Parts: sequence; C-alpha cells; structure tokens
Amino acid sequence: FWYRGLAQGGIAAVGQLQLLQPFFGLALAATLLHEQVSPLMVVVTLGVVACVFGAKKFAR
Repeated sequence: FWYRGLAQGGIAAVGQLQLLQPFFGLALAATLLHEQVSPLMVVVTLGVVACVFGAKKFAR
C-alpha cells in the first residue's frame, strides 16, 4: 500500500505526509482508543515537528 502510493504520488510529495503521523497518532488514539491526550503530548508533538522542519531547513 505504501509503496504503491509512493509510486503514484512521487516520493517527495508523499513522503511529506509522514510529517503528519504524530498528529494522526494522537487523533486516532483519542477517538478510537478513547485515550486522554494531554496538552503536554500536543506540545511535544509540535516540538518534534518543529525539529524536523528545522533539520530540513539547515540541511540545505
């Protein structure tokens, strides 16, 4: 499934969807598993995404 999506959409475009995985993970845990999502979890998730963007920016 993943490799077919990469082939159809292109690695650069589809690979960017991986940056949304922390948000989808929190949302699915809250809705499907009825887990409590604390504000700290959201802050840490945003911090991880900020680090990824920073690493991509300075890697050039």
